[in-house]
Amino acid sequence: MTAALSVTTTDQPFKKEHVQLLFEEPSCCGMTIRNLSIHAKKKTILTVDHLRLPKTGVVAIMGPSGSGKSTLLKALSELQDENLVHDGQVDITCIDTNNECESICSHFAMVWQKPTVFPCSIWDNLKVPLRKRKVERKEWRDMMKYALEQVGLLHELDEDWAKQRAQRLSGGQQQRLSIAMGLLKDSNIFLFDEPTSALDPVSTEKIEKIISGLGQTKLVLLVTHSLGQARRVSDYCAMFHNQGDKGCLCEFSASDEFFQSPASPQSREFIMQETGV
Repeated sequence: MTAALSVTTTDQPFKKEHVQLLFEEPSCCGMTIRNLSIHAKKKTILTVDHLRLPKTGVVAIMGPSGSGKSTLLKALSELQDENLVHDGQVDITCIDTNNECESICSHFAMVWQKPTVFPCSIWDNLKVPLRKRKVERKEWRDMMKYALEQVGLLHELDEDWAKQRAQRLSGGQQQRLSIAMGLLKDSNIFLFDEPTSALDPVSTEKIEKIISGLGQTKLVLLVTHSLGQARRVSDYCAMFHNQGDKGCLCEFSASDEFFQSPASPQSREFIMQETGV
């Protein structure tokens, strides 16, 4: 980041027209967020007035630290901290209405910055979502192999992969195992919170390829600090920024348009600071 090129735009007002309300047709819209606000100890830390997301595609969520990017994912998936509360309206239409779930969280697959695998075998990790879905045991192995193949893991594992300890996998492999668990969960929405920030370039490329593939049939929300990653994998970009002591959505548009001519001063500042141009 080049401090000399930084332009202070934080206090400039947000214009609603910078948040393009795409996907007006119900057949295209997968999620609508209205008047969402998240609070901690009676203090508002994030607001989203109105945002429509597609049924399929990769949405890159960007912005400076503390602008509420990860908080948004946690709020959507009901993984919110007990000290945080949120209100507003979130309508999700890209879920399987025949899949009866106790919580909306069941419709999401969450992939964190640090891989979250259980300290047991690969088999025992992969069986968790299948048991929750009440899939018959006789179908487990074929479904597991398919999921591992989809994330490029099957050919990297031993023949007796079912007994292999998940925590003995590399960081990149563990992250792909987490994605495989999301596939077996049969989620229509994948939430990625900086999934490659701790990975080497080879592992990062593999994860990005998987994310792009998921976006062909699912809605993928990807929190990333990497403009290069957002350019490579995203179809749409949502920019968050700090307004005073809270985070706000300041721009949403198709990725091509966003990178060619960002509309909001906050987006222009962020891109300039990250690229130095």
